[in-house]
Amino acid sequence: MSVMYLGPNLKGIVRRNQIFTYHPDEVIEEAYERNPLTKYLFVNMDDVVTTKKELRREGSFLNLTYKKIFKQEVENGRL
Repeated sequence: MSVMYLGPNLKGIVRRNQIFTYHPDEVIEEAYERNPLTKYLFVNMDDVVTTKKELRREGSFLNLTYKKIFKQEVENGRL
């Protein structure tokens, strides 16, 4: 099962649009420790198209999640 991370870069943990050919439990855990919302942005490759559409839809849950994570990374000087 392949998984893709669709969130903003998390310096030292995961890059935007990074694809894993395995289930990246350790990476998900590290990202979750940085910001619990990241768990929603690791998606199975089968769901990538649908998830990207929701990410682009202004005001959707995933759109707001992405923005909150991005804002936190900027505020903490990691982006």
